Amino acid sequence: MITIVARVLAETTDPDQQRSLIDDAGPIAMAFVVAIGIAMYFLWKSLSKQMKKIDPNLPPGRDSIEQAQDRQVIQDAIARGEAERKAAGSAPGADDTAQE
Repeated sequence: MITIVARVLAETTDPDQQRSLIDDAGPIAMAFVVAIGIAMYFLWKSLSKQMKKIDPNLPPGRDSIEQAQDRQVIQDAIARGEAERKAAGSAPGADDTAQE
């Protein structure tokens, strides 16, 4: 459809005729925008209804368990690093300045 409109606009050289073609597209564009708005409203209502059906007490999924394990590994690494720093007797961030 866009190619048809582009071809018609390219073939017409009269500015008044081009303006009338463009002005005629206004109501069609508005109807299109309104139709999309109505569709979005019904999609929003449907999504809200489906979200209310979700049970918040569901057990965690595989991804949630893996993320929890990753967080635990990171916390263990941080704790191990702090313990090593204390054992070495240096202040936090001291080895950062020594490398510079």
